[in-house]
Amino acid sequence: MGATALAFGLARAENGVIGPISGWLIDKYGVRPLMFAGTFIVGIGYLLLSRADNFIAFLVVYIFVISIGASTSFMQATSAGINSWFIRKRGFAMSVNAAAFRLGGAAMVPILSVFVLKYGWQNASIGIGLMMIFLVMPMALFFRRSPEAYGLNPDGDPDPHEDPLSTDGDNPAPIATYDSWTTKEALKTRAFWILSIGTMLRIAAHGTIFVHLIAILDWKDIDRQVAANMVGGLALVAVPLILLAGYYGDRIGRTKILSMGYAMSAISLFIVVFTEGTIPLFLALLLFTGSEAGSALNWALVGDMFGRKSFATIRGMMAPLYNSVLMVGPVAAGFVFDWTGTYTPVLIAGGVLMLAAAVVFLRLEAPTLSQIRQPIESSESAMGSDTSPTTGPTVD
Repeated sequence: MGATALAFGLARAENGVIGPISGWLIDKYGVRPLMFAGTFIVGIGYLLLSRADNFIAFLVVYIFVISIGASTSFMQATSAGINSWFIRKRGFAMSVNAAAFRLGGAAMVPILSVFVLKYGWQNASIGIGLMMIFLVMPMALFFRRSPEAYGLNPDGDPDPHEDPLSTDGDNPAPIATYDSWTTKEALKTRAFWILSIGTMLRIAAHGTIFVHLIAILDWKDIDRQVAANMVGGLALVAVPLILLAGYYGDRIGRTKILSMGYAMSAISLFIVVFTEGTIPLFLALLLFTGSEAGSALNWALVGDMFGRKSFATIRGMMAPLYNSVLMVGPVAAGFVFDWTGTYTPVLIAGGVLMLAAAVVFLRLEAPTLSQIRQPIESSESAMGSDTSPTTGPTVD
């Protein structure tokens, strides 16, 4: 299992390096060109993958072509686009995107399985590549940079928000609406590092378990086909939970929903250690969908904390941290199982990490620009300068 997880781990290492770069490009040039280019790269990657005749060739194409395109277009660009158009309803909007992504995956996996069995994996790879280029890539043309560019306001509101920090009854969590945080300013805040640590803990546990989930069920003496069906069923169950988490996250606060979801996931992993049988295991793993439900809210918090102007770059700066654990976690879990013959240590470690993530998110508080810019203003006043940094509304 350690060798099986190697490709995934190397792809995460690449994403950790490319994340800050692609994030900066998205903020500078907009979502549309990066979405267009990333999808085209993914399509070309699958066409090249159909010609790979050994494991090394597969790794090169998957890591340096497909993974780069996918992380740019499907992970960073879509969330950046949504973050530009929504503020009060940001959590639900990102949850809709996450739910659609998982629903599409649940629908495509069985279709691709039939295609592979009937025509072979090479032809299936060619089919995916052509679909990406001629069907998915043109959809990038529908992305727009920001509502202000079209005379509109975020969330479809008739009037812009007057208060840059919203703490009204509909959304008790402070949200940066028009604050023009720069990446450098964000990196100086305690909130960025707490958010990064919480994200890293959550992804370390979720990513590792997800990669090994079918193998874990196989270890529990569940037939591999039944295990695959269970994973597909969990993906379907996660869709409405993701939407509910987004809806209520906008109303009662995202950190509360995240902490509750991650605590549920931790309990799930502890229960799996002692559970046997198809139905009991499926019921136990239903709690693990709490991590799935919280994923979109995790990224919505980046926009809540630091606004819209540098969202993709700030999120990209988190990539080296969480991808470093994704690079190590699945591979280490595979070698632990190869060495011990049991997934018990992996499940317990995953539960502990999820509990730690739940605690960390409860300690997250929104920063304010005045805390960062006040020293600059004071310094300029001392020198007799009559200039001050701009803190008003910005248009992306």
